[in-house]
Amino acid sequence: MKSRAFYWTVRTITVMALLAGISALAQYDSHKTFNGVINAYSPQTAATLTAPATGPYEVRGPWTLKLNRYTDKANFSAALNMELSDGWAITLNNSNFDPNARGAHTHHITMIDANVTWTATGFQISGPATVTLNGSAAPVSPTPLVIEITGGSLVKYSNITLTFGSPGSKHFGGEPLPGVVRSVTDSN
Repeated sequence: MKSRAFYWTVRTITVMALLAGISALAQYDSHKTFNGVINAYSPQTAATLTAPATGPYEVRGPWTLKLNRYTDKANFSAALNMELSDGWAITLNNSNFDPNARGAHTHHITMIDANVTWTATGFQISGPATVTLNGSAAPVSPTPLVIEITGGSLVKYSNITLTFGSPGSKHFGGEPLPGVVRSVTDSN
């Protein structure tokens, strides 16, 4: 009789342990990694008494975002190329397409432990971003940055926008810079 009670106790504990393991596997992954590209134009600036009109700039490059679902924090990095657009060459540079006149430069943008806010169509992260200019400190760094990743009914996460606050908006513009989400991977 005692051995039968022991058998059922061991069996119950084993089944409960298996169910707990299956339940843990069924939960969402704790980390998601998003990758994609920014493919945008900054707005054209108006001429002032001290500076000529400039832009729009083409803004292009890859980005990565690592989301921690347990802490609702995210790390973001982007490597962006910027140069004055064909529109600038046609309208403000008298159709001169000289590559040396287009102001090509690079930016690395990073955010560490940025706050995550869930929305009806995805999520946004916000916080201070560090920005480099051709590998050195940029005059607009640090700057507030809001990143939104959204999607629709067929693709849950498809779009990204970067919206810079001041002082970054003086260079990148205050309008959202759009891009695409290329992949989302889960990991524990």
